[in-house]
Amino acid sequence: MGMAMCDDCGGEMIEAANKGLERESERRFVDKSIFFEINTYEDPWMDNGLENFFRVLRDLKSCEVELTNDSIKVEITSKEEFIKDLTGKILEKRRNLLVTEKNRKTDETKEVRKDHLILQEEKKIGGKVAFKEDLYKPEKTAEIVFKVLDLSEGKNRCILCGNMFDKSVKKLQQANYPFVTKIASLSGVRSYKDGGILSLREYYENLCPLCYLIGILAWTDDAAVYRTFPGEKSFLFLPIFENVKKLHEFKSNCMYSGIFKNTERYSNIKVNPHSEAVEKAPGEFSTLLCFYEKFVETVSDETAASDWAIFQIPFGAVKNIKTDFVKISDGIVGTIKELKNRGKLERIYSDSIKKMYFFSENKKTVDWDLTREIQEKLSKTFLFDDFRVFTKSLLPRKGGYVSFSSEVKQNLEELISVWRCRRMGVSKERLDAIKSVGNIIAKVSQNNASLLYKIDKVRTVDEFWSVLREVARKIVGMEDLRMVKPMALDELIQLVKDVVVVDKEGWREVRDLLIVYSSMYHAIDKMTKGGEKQ
Repeated sequence: MGMAMCDDCGGEMIEAANKGLERESERRFVDKSIFFEINTYEDPWMDNGLENFFRVLRDLKSCEVELTNDSIKVEITSKEEFIKDLTGKILEKRRNLLVTEKNRKTDETKEVRKDHLILQEEKKIGGKVAFKEDLYKPEKTAEIVFKVLDLSEGKNRCILCGNMFDKSVKKLQQANYPFVTKIASLSGVRSYKDGGILSLREYYENLCPLCYLIGILAWTDDAAVYRTFPGEKSFLFLPIFENVKKLHEFKSNCMYSGIFKNTERYSNIKVNPHSEAVEKAPGEFSTLLCFYEKFVETVSDETAASDWAIFQIPFGAVKNIKTDFVKISDGIVGTIKELKNRGKLERIYSDSIKKMYFFSENKKTVDWDLTREIQEKLSKTFLFDDFRVFTKSLLPRKGGYVSFSSEVKQNLEELISVWRCRRMGVSKERLDAIKSVGNIIAKVSQNNASLLYKIDKVRTVDEFWSVLREVARKIVGMEDLRMVKPMALDELIQLVKDVVVVDKEGWREVRDLLIVYSSMYHAIDKMTKGGEKQ
């Protein structure tokens, strides 16, 4: 791939790069084969960067690159051609750092750096982004690539890969390794010697040229998930696999599925592969759930990542990166796949959680801040297989309740059936008993939800029995018994007794199911009687 093929770079960029190549050609290339191997780092940033580097190199005609389980092997057949090819490819990938926005008033367009990137800018030139990083300056790209290819072994040991090298291209900093901060105690890398921890501060200069290039190019990865909340923070999601070959297979499936739109500034997960719209989930875990449902929908036969490093990148000058290391169980991914295959609920977030709203009875409208908080909590607790907290998120709160349309009610029931009831071995008949008791509790809690909160707070099976007896007493005074099945209480009691025989703590899952249906029917009753329309 030569410079002429880099259509996105623009004429000025190509011209500047060619001038840089002319300067480097004056150094007299020795055109002989160069071979090197880069091993995996066991570090999410650098391993994703290594996989991205492999995808950069495999498109170049001037080298042969092989991907193994724990390394990439590179043989450069022509150093001069390689520098030209890699320079062009870097400037092509540079486009993935930017978005183009139009001014609504003037109709003028300008380039904008994506907000999750930790790359500093200089003053824009003619509406074009100018990065401070020399690698992304077209007139200097070739010069930096030339320096990177100086693979002379020296007396310095790289802090990231451990290899010996002669000269650094640049010191270790957040642009090439996001965990680094000016505060040593917050830095994410440590060096060890004789059982003691050595501060990273002493080793900022010890970054080899190849690790610099891999780290700085990692920002151009077009197979990474990102989500930005303007003026607040961004999330960057990096998958973790036991070897780089599996990582590459997963990321390739993501790219070829068409679920990403990397020309968007704030989110790159498309609503569906045939749409130009992107999902704008309210938080990190709703974004991850969005990703999973899109992946399962389009790449259903392939393995999805279960381990993730999620970078939380704040706005502002100081970038102290917070990292969540998340593991999603195979059972949760299996639940997503089963729901999709059954055809009744293909998308847990988009068709269910996203359509739940917190209705404020005081304001007579949706409380959007609380709605987003609840949607995020429901997404997180589902992904973490925490049914207990999932159910608590659906309880009515002071001044309002979580509203359910008839469509959402049906979708939520389908989710509960596959996610919990089948695991518990609860038959349809016994689930109907739970629903009926939930309906009873909802009706006796129309004007006061204290009974619902009592059920939520029970700590023992005896306390659970006590609340059920209170429910039984309240049935006597109920006026509207048309939709109530009083015998359901006896059936529920027998269900709990049977469950406790197998698992003495199994009653807790029954309680949580009861909370879900009580909350659901409580909201539907409120909506039907004037709170809002379904």
